[in-house]
Amino acid sequence: MSVLLQIVMAVATATAMSTDAVQDDGELGWPREFMHAGHLVVMYQPQLESFEGDRLTGRSAVSVIPEGKSEPIFGAVWFEAFVETDRENRLVTIISVSVPRVRFPNITDEQATEFSAVLEFEVSTWDMVVSLDRILTGLELAERERLASENLSTDPPTILFAEEPSILVTMDGEAVLHEIEDTGLQRVVNTPFVIAFDPEGAAYYLYAGDEVWFSAADVMGPWAPSQRTPDRVASLIPPDTVQPDPEAAAEAEEIDFDIEDLRIIVATEPTELIVFDGRPEFASIDGTDLLYVANTESDVFMNIESQGYFIVVAGRWYTSGSLEGPWSFTASDSLPEDFARIPPESARGGVLAYVAGTDEAIDAVLDTEIPQTAAITRDATIEVEYDGEPQFEPIEGTSLEYAVNTEYSVIRADSKYYACYEAVWYESDSASGTYTVAVEIPAEIKDIPPDSPVYSTRYVFIYDYTPETVYTGYTPGYTGSYVYHTTVVYGTGYYYYPWISPYYYYPRPVTYGFRVHYNPWYGWSFGFGFSYGPFHFGFYSRPPYWGHPRGYWGPAGYRHGYHRGYHRGYGSGYRAGYRAGYRSAQRQPNIYNRQANTSRNVDRATARAQMSQRSGARTQAGARPDAARTQAGGQNRAAPGRENNLYTDRDGDVYRRNQDGSWQQRDSDGWRQADRSAVQGQAQDQTRQQPTTRQQPTTRSTTPNRSGNMSRESQNRQRGTQRTQSYQRSRGATRSGGGRRRG
Repeated sequence: MSVLLQIVMAVATATAMSTDAVQDDGELGWPREFMHAGHLVVMYQPQLESFEGDRLTGRSAVSVIPEGKSEPIFGAVWFEAFVETDRENRLVTIISVSVPRVRFPNITDEQATEFSAVLEFEVSTWDMVVSLDRILTGLELAERERLASENLSTDPPTILFAEEPSILVTMDGEAVLHEIEDTGLQRVVNTPFVIAFDPEGAAYYLYAGDEVWFSAADVMGPWAPSQRTPDRVASLIPPDTVQPDPEAAAEAEEIDFDIEDLRIIVATEPTELIVFDGRPEFASIDGTDLLYVANTESDVFMNIESQGYFIVVAGRWYTSGSLEGPWSFTASDSLPEDFARIPPESARGGVLAYVAGTDEAIDAVLDTEIPQTAAITRDATIEVEYDGEPQFEPIEGTSLEYAVNTEYSVIRADSKYYACYEAVWYESDSASGTYTVAVEIPAEIKDIPPDSPVYSTRYVFIYDYTPETVYTGYTPGYTGSYVYHTTVVYGTGYYYYPWISPYYYYPRPVTYGFRVHYNPWYGWSFGFGFSYGPFHFGFYSRPPYWGHPRGYWGPAGYRHGYHRGYHRGYGSGYRAGYRAGYRSAQRQPNIYNRQANTSRNVDRATARAQMSQRSGARTQAGARPDAARTQAGGQNRAAPGRENNLYTDRDGDVYRRNQDGSWQQRDSDGWRQADRSAVQGQAQDQTRQQPTTRQQPTTRSTTPNRSGNMSRESQNRQRGTQRTQSYQRSRGATRSGGGRRRG
């Protein structure tokens, strides 16, 4: 084997190995360099091309300085990798790597093929991890099928405003009462709030936290603090279920507030409540003709030019000429241009995630395409229970049916039954009883429309399987995060009728009423129209204390990320906005790692070995000449004093970005000024990608195939570093206690 082939093998090995260089502070040392057989090999930060479920592809620019030489040889390496994603810790583990293509001077096709086989054998034993945020920013916005998101509902909910401390209590239609065993009391079951009815006193009681109850003669109000709550009512919430919040108690001491002043608003239809601290107080946003209402924790704006109001509800923009309405939907790419000019560090910088074309919006959209993955043992089973005999209704636009009288998402296809539970698909030959882990699902599931209550199941995928293991994953659509045109929204916007019988209540996912807010590190979190110190109107979902409100928020469950004081935090600025929302938002959980689900998971070492086998990464030992082995042994390191400024396009041409912002391209005679179209990625005709036959969504680059957009690549690389650093700082803030998100 030629010396050049040995060098190329070393280069490609570095490409694969370099992804394990995520340091404790979140910094990747780029470029990477190592010595092999006397040659200095330098690998520059990989540029990613696609992320399809559990498969990642990309390319990397490299240079080799042969022994005794001073002039480097430049080339490019393409790779494909099977990965395991951990969204919770924002890491991606590279399980196995293949190298379908290399481009170096004077290397033959036979040499490239031989080198690829050797490399694939080598990397099967390596443990490689990369920051998810570097991957997100390395992927360009892709051309995707938008049919499903186009059909999300943007009809405005009922929008209410209050100028006094208020809280919105939502009910799923008119109040439905069920008996509470051995108490003589009844409970309102079609609400996530704790509302009891005492027939003896003909009064309703609403739990407000810290052993405080409100009472009313009518469930619709008016409500007032209960002066004498019956013991049988107070005992519904055992003291050991109430988790004290020291920060809330400290906050309560600083707030001049009388619980008697609290107004409770009950709604029986989709409603959103926006609370002002008195009359609206407007403040300006530097560099724009926008005003925002400073004395509220909601996002309320006025456009000075049009004198129109703009608000954000569940990621959707609504506008009106008056706060009294009527409100109409406005697409994020139709907003006045000043919204894109809102400084990220400003008091309302957090809304940039909902403004089309901003970096924050691009990052949020990309995040919806990244799956959380796991390896599930095929021995896992679940038992599906119904309220009576199973009842099914058709899913419009498909031949499928779904079960209406169970808390599970059960779909009937012909004579087979599929249950999606905790982001894993199960199957059975009968509707009731035991379900086993499925290895495939009907293709029609991807056609389930958003107006179906089981719409979220189309975002759970089966990638592959072995006799022992199923490789599965889910994207944020499973937990309610969707892309509408060019920005993220929460929920489908549709109202789904619940299942209510004399004995059971199964709620369906909701979009409005809980002040959801997007955070780049933790997804969507929920809040209330009002929270004061210990009075947080908590939800208690564990039997026997109170029903099953979990279904309101889909598979993700309730995330109490907003336990915020009403009178504090207005205009907190950068600390409370897009970059620092992690300070109070609880981490979005990895469903696969929930304690109740861990018994299904295959341990990582076993999954890695099985995945390596399925990807064909292991070849026969005789296919790899001993002389070609790369001597890793920790020799791969960050290259001191070298700039991370080399890029390669899809044809393997190498480019360099200079400190003055100019670009050069490498050819046989050295560096020359780069062609502008290659650097800036000027618009060219493109052929729409045919829909993938795989079940998972696809993130593909839309740049032309013949050249790269080097300027955009450079910006993405910088943003990837910033996002990784920000996330690592957020972890530090979380570990040290941090503070709450305000504003």
